[in-house]
Amino acid sequence: MPEQRWRDLVGPVGRLQTGERNAITDVPGVRVGQSQAESGERSGVTVVAPPSLPVLAGSAVVNGMGELAGKLEIDERGTAETPVYLCGSHAVGTVIQAAVHASGRGPDNIVLPVVGECDDGDMADSRRITSGDVDRALEGRGSEVEEGTVGAGTGMECFGYPGGIGTASRRVGDHHVGVLLLCNFGDRLYLDMLGLDLGPNPGARPDRGSCITVCATDAPFTAQQLRRLALRPLLGLARVGSYGADGSGEIGVAFTTSNEGSLANAELDRHFAAAFEASQEAVYNCLVAARPAERLDGTMQEAFPLERVREAVREGAAG
Repeated sequence: MPEQRWRDLVGPVGRLQTGERNAITDVPGVRVGQSQAESGERSGVTVVAPPSLPVLAGSAVVNGMGELAGKLEIDERGTAETPVYLCGSHAVGTVIQAAVHASGRGPDNIVLPVVGECDDGDMADSRRITSGDVDRALEGRGSEVEEGTVGAGTGMECFGYPGGIGTASRRVGDHHVGVLLLCNFGDRLYLDMLGLDLGPNPGARPDRGSCITVCATDAPFTAQQLRRLALRPLLGLARVGSYGADGSGEIGVAFTTSNEGSLANAELDRHFAAAFEASQEAVYNCLVAARPAERLDGTMQEAFPLERVREAVREGAAG
């Protein structure tokens, strides 16, 4: 994990207790792997893997200008048969093929991989992602999660700042709810951050980009309940400042590692709140961790104003 995260600077987000790592890997058995493009492009692959497959799953969409391959099967059958893969938009085909190969399934045993994408075209040519990049992400799966401009998040932007990967988790009784986000969205005029006015996105259309949210839990959700859970991290994006702009794809997937029983609907609220809170914090974690780089057109990304955040916190404490 990064040395410094949002709550180290500002304090807790929301009301619920975090898991030990405050990451999606607090859900027992869930592991995350990431790789950078071996070609040197500012692109990469991130994999979120449950401990066993298939898993019960659900999906949700706030604005559909994006792709989540495998969504139709999740919606129809309530299951996911592969890990969740994340990448740049033009790498989806390559990642699907690599994921099919990694599944070990033959031609007579069809598998439809779950692959989400965001557009990193300002920073990289994601067509240069290879099956080897996917394999290295799978081989690197572990409990520690790097954030910011890593893996699939290497070439992303968020509110006009460097974006990418963010994660957080919450405890709900004996269970965990964790999220991992691929952040590539946001109109800075609407960024909700300590009351700071950070101005508009510099020289960019505010509606370019998307966010894929991955939510995991070990609570015994049904497939229908997971469809509802998948929506809550997307609602958390609104708390940060997303209004689901025309060109932005806010798409979520949720899965459970449990196959024992089911929760009553009356028990869902705290899990929904956990996903909502964790998503908000994950965006802030991404912004704190991400680092600027040069775009393909030769311009530099603007660094996230960490010092202004620190000043706002000091002024708030003094007041």
